[in-house]
Amino acid sequence: MAQLSVRAAAIDYSRTGVAWQAGPGRIYDALAEDVVATPGVDWSGRTVLDVGAGTGAAGRAVARAGGRTVAVDAAPGMLAAAHPRPPSLVADARALAVGSRTMDGYVAAFCLNHLTEPAHALEEARRVVRPGDPIVVSAYAIDDDHPVKAAVEGAAAEVGWRPPAWVAAMRRDAIPILATPQGASAVGLQAGLREVRTARLEVPFPHLSPVELVEWRLGMAQMAPFVLGLAPDGRRALVRRSLERLGPAAAPLVRRIVVLWGRS
Repeated sequence: MAQLSVRAAAIDYSRTGVAWQAGPGRIYDALAEDVVATPGVDWSGRTVLDVGAGTGAAGRAVARAGGRTVAVDAAPGMLAAAHPRPPSLVADARALAVGSRTMDGYVAAFCLNHLTEPAHALEEARRVVRPGDPIVVSAYAIDDDHPVKAAVEGAAAEVGWRPPAWVAAMRRDAIPILATPQGASAVGLQAGLREVRTARLEVPFPHLSPVELVEWRLGMAQMAPFVLGLAPDGRRALVRRSLERLGPAAAPLVRRIVVLWGRS
């Protein structure tokens, strides 16, 4: 993704802020637990760089696993919405503004899939992490989808929403790179990671209601700034129309993700 697109995405994520935790947060908190629970990785006692930290899902999971984090995100509004808020800095994943070999670990949960050259970010991860320490990355699998995505985007389009240009670029040029175990493994090897492993996981969310599924999509960075500009009646109408388009028999959500891990 071009640098301009990364900046545009960061602006929309920053504007999303607290809306993220109110909608997508309930899903990403659970996904982060699975990412941090990567087999063979012990976070206990480590100072871990949480890249693309957002509102802190992976950082909280690392803390529960006994580590502590320094949060990095290109979107200051996301960092400001984190609770609890760890030490944090605003930076690009490809230029971390962190000293070489100063971190005991690195996690990037659903961040590097925004980049068309994720190996460059992993090379930067190798720079800041001490030799032999863990580097863990997650991304969306190529078949990760649910009808609520099209339902909400279709309903929003009816009232004037248009997808930001960075979304189309990310979906076309960036997401497919890490979207299979084979592709993710190739990126890890290209970046010089050692002991590279990958896994494809399916994480079910059978407890989420159709309304909660709609709220997930309304809180995403490509949608939330538009939704925040609606009057309360307009927002309620958008939820109703999204539910109509989704239908009463929507399948339960299952997120399909790819996890890549290795050592610096």
